[in-house]
Amino acid sequence: MSTFKQPILATLPEPHHARQDVLTLAQFLTLLREEEDYYDDQQGQTRLMITRLRKIFYDQWGWNSELIRGSASVENRYRVDIVATSETLTVPKDSGKSAGPDSGNQPGETVTVPKSHAKPVRRYNANEYQPKQRLVTYRANDRVYGNTRVGQVPEIYRNDHQEVLLPEGNYCDVAHVLAGLDAANHRQVVSPLPGFLTFLTKLVPHVDSNVDIVTWLGDIASSSGDFLFCYLNTNRQLSLAQEQTFIDLDAPGSDMLGDIDAYVIGQHYPVSADEGPRLTDILADYYLPDQPGARHRQRRFSTFCRAIGLRDWDGTRFANEPHWLGYYRRQLRDNVSFQVFSLTEENLKSIWLSLGIWLNGYPDVLKLDRLLLVFLNALKELIKAEPTDAHDHLKTD
Repeated sequence: MSTFKQPILATLPEPHHARQDVLTLAQFLTLLREEEDYYDDQQGQTRLMITRLRKIFYDQWGWNSELIRGSASVENRYRVDIVATSETLTVPKDSGKSAGPDSGNQPGETVTVPKSHAKPVRRYNANEYQPKQRLVTYRANDRVYGNTRVGQVPEIYRNDHQEVLLPEGNYCDVAHVLAGLDAANHRQVVSPLPGFLTFLTKLVPHVDSNVDIVTWLGDIASSSGDFLFCYLNTNRQLSLAQEQTFIDLDAPGSDMLGDIDAYVIGQHYPVSADEGPRLTDILADYYLPDQPGARHRQRRFSTFCRAIGLRDWDGTRFANEPHWLGYYRRQLRDNVSFQVFSLTEENLKSIWLSLGIWLNGYPDVLKLDRLLLVFLNALKELIKAEPTDAHDHLKTD
């Protein structure tokens, strides 16, 4: 049976990211180190710096309130605005205070920024894709530049620089690595319930691991959610080509590789340290050629599979695949339910649509089982290409 494919190793950048705009890993690490240097007294606080660096790329709209609550209070160096889409984006001029309704901006003071310097945020109205834009700009009280760069977008955020070209020739979204590491340092169940009602979690949609939801599971859920929005908009089943297009947009290989590497780096490096190495040194050791971390890359896929619960590899399959697929089908269903709720602009519709998904509606559209199986099969093929001794840790619990 012909089916779509889940990319993991990509030798081309994701759709709509021009190759000439892609930085090499070394170039990106230079920019990331400049961000570390901004906090000259905290560079060795690895756990804290992961949060600070992650928030450059992922902050607000659920990240603090739902996905990584444990680091919600850490302030972002930059101002973050979610604005309507247009060729030129207009935002209030920063006064130096935190962004938000109490930011202290004076009425009428605005700055304009080209849309190419922002990133789209998926939103749907009447089942139509109507994205907003996430814009990151310097504050007026920046410790390095003062107020001389107010309204300007930092170089690290322009042109989707988080997707980089690795020395090995594959593309990787390093911001996905940061998101996964930060979630791993602040583990939690993701549900719509406040903390004091967590004992009721099993009675509502929930995802057991926020690490999963901000990495691979969330990306696959994005594909499934877009299958649904397209179906609701056209009232017809998607073609295989349409499904593949959404996968390539929502879960491209560079995103999935960054997701996987978050688990691998988290297992082999002291990313939770309050006094430890710089994160850029960790990333350089893991990704750059002729570094000790190369041995971890060589077994990244088997390491990842073990981290997400797959066991007893026999050279072709895992012994617990049926159990794993059943468990993650429920996790993926609830993840899609959350995403559809958060992406739907109409409040009432977002509730009943999400509830329908949680009650196992739209199975032929969401393709939950097929998406998981295709991902698992892609991982197994990559494991087969790893050095044989990399698989020893997969044979027993």
